[in-house]
Amino acid sequence: MARLLCGEGSMSAEMEESGKRLLELIGAKAELVIFYGHYKGSYASRLEEVEENFLVGVAHPTLRGVYLPVMRGTELTLKVDGPGCFYQAAASIVRNSFNVGVPLLWLKLRTPLEKVQRRMFVRVSCSIQANAFFLGCDSRSPERTHLPPREWFPVRITDMSLGGCGITVKNSMGFHYLEGGRYLLSLKMNGTNFFLTGKIIKIFEKGDVSVGAGLAYDGLTSFLEKLMGAFIRQQELMTRG
Repeated sequence: MARLLCGEGSMSAEMEESGKRLLELIGAKAELVIFYGHYKGSYASRLEEVEENFLVGVAHPTLRGVYLPVMRGTELTLKVDGPGCFYQAAASIVRNSFNVGVPLLWLKLRTPLEKVQRRMFVRVSCSIQANAFFLGCDSRSPERTHLPPREWFPVRITDMSLGGCGITVKNSMGFHYLEGGRYLLSLKMNGTNFFLTGKIIKIFEKGDVSVGAGLAYDGLTSFLEKLMGAFIRQQELMTRG
């Protein structure tokens, strides 16, 4: 039975509110975003249990039909769907439980939940030259017999938000695209070079010269979120001006 995240001793009001909110969201879709290591990426899950001491049980994510190998102490971001928004918090892996009806991965919350309105992902037009590298298939994609080559190729970012971006390549380079494939992007923004990862969620029809695709980020560090947020606001002001 789910219990309130109350912990021992005095807990912050924000963490107690987070516990109450999570209890209301049991059964909601969840997402685990791992930023570092061999299994970095975004994994689908579901919120199953909420217990004391800030412990949260989610459906154990899988990777191509087998349970994702995880290490105790791995840090990640937990995202849980809410009405018109999602909630996110920093967490770390504590243990897993396979001897139950639904195999669970237990996480310990490190920060209070943050509510993110989906409409905060304002999308702006832009034109940024970047490079992309195919990393592999999304964990929920079926096995593929033909995969894009693992090599850098040029792309142009045509629109951007804090949730993802639109990219285009010349028609002759369209073979690099794979729906559900994960990619590493290398780009420069406001004088800063950085990398980010994401997966292609949609490939658009070919145009006369180029073919576009929509890429959703695996997640953004606080540094990248601030950097990209400043760029998006700048683009908005230029458009309004």
